[in-house]
Amino acid sequence: MRKRVMLIVPMLHQGGFERICALTAKLLNDSHDVYLVIFSSQDMIYDVSGLKLVDLNLGAVEGKLGKVSNLLKRIRRLKKLKKALNIDISYSFGVTANLANVLSKGQGRVWAGIRGYGVLQEKRKMQLICRRADRVVSCTKVMEEDINRIFGTKSSAVLYNPCNVNEIREFSKREENGAAEEGWIGSFLNRPGKLVVSMGREDDLKGFWHLIKSFYLVKKDLPDVKLMIIGEGEYAEYRKLAEDLGIKADVLFTGVRKNPFPLLEKADVYALTSESEGFPNALIEAMACGVPCVSVNCKTGPAEILNEDYRECAGKQEVYLGDYGIITPVFTGEKNVNAGEFTKEEEIYAAELKRMLTDEKLSESYKEKAQKRAQEFSVEAYRASLEKLLETV
Repeated sequence: MRKRVMLIVPMLHQGGFERICALTAKLLNDSHDVYLVIFSSQDMIYDVSGLKLVDLNLGAVEGKLGKVSNLLKRIRRLKKLKKALNIDISYSFGVTANLANVLSKGQGRVWAGIRGYGVLQEKRKMQLICRRADRVVSCTKVMEEDINRIFGTKSSAVLYNPCNVNEIREFSKREENGAAEEGWIGSFLNRPGKLVVSMGREDDLKGFWHLIKSFYLVKKDLPDVKLMIIGEGEYAEYRKLAEDLGIKADVLFTGVRKNPFPLLEKADVYALTSESEGFPNALIEAMACGVPCVSVNCKTGPAEILNEDYRECAGKQEVYLGDYGIITPVFTGEKNVNAGEFTKEEEIYAAELKRMLTDEKLSESYKEKAQKRAQEFSVEAYRASLEKLLETV
């Protein structure tokens, strides 16, 4: 049944949930009457062609009183819009959009999208959102369970972040990075030895100092192995750590790549060392490229992606050979870029990287399984799940 759906997001300029919102609007536009509502169109980068876009021109403001006044204006505008457009479902993304959505509730159903675990720390806002939303939509089952346990909801559901698997595979075959590969990146890749790759911006949450230390331990037994980190940032302290460990020439920071997939496809192992994730899209992207993965068992996502039944290994501090990749204990302790100190978990992680790099049978098995598993998180799978949820309204 065709429904009138309002999707609400603060901006469309960057970030994960903004991308998901824009894609959701595109996917539903043919089968439903979709209205995409934003608080500000400043620096908008996502494609909204063909969509009914409503800009409230109520972007972020400074000061506590200004923020309260702005929220009240957003609530009034949304309430009028919902009534005028006779909206059946209003589905919001991000805390500020969720607050405005649940507080402007009309006759239609209200869905609040939670796509990052960190927001659970904002307890007052989460209590209000969960109390007033008709359905809370999370991006992992662990997140859904924790939200229900801590805050309680009227109804909840899980929609995994969609990954355009077919497009990634197509992009991985393109030669857009050719010029770079002929230069400094190419010189690095053409050296003998297997390649470990990780992707992510320079952020302590990504735990790259753990990865570099673990990589150093691997090199003791596999001296030709190389490490490539793809993502935005200067990585100054991580470059120094590599230098202090004597492996500076074996660790390459590529910076942001418009199309990282030709580089990703060359990896022999994909490494995830994050302290926490919402839903690790890069892990799915690596799997789509057929790269076997070694990931820490952080909240949230890796256990659900790399094992059929995430409850078998959720929260366990032990090595687990998952159905689709290797899962290792979460790193403990504070950030430590001292080249002379290593944790037990770093040693364990190094051992599993080495296992994946040297056990050809295991690696080939995970490579094949990874590609099949990635398809379960495809755009097509996301759309099917989303349509099924809409049918319940």
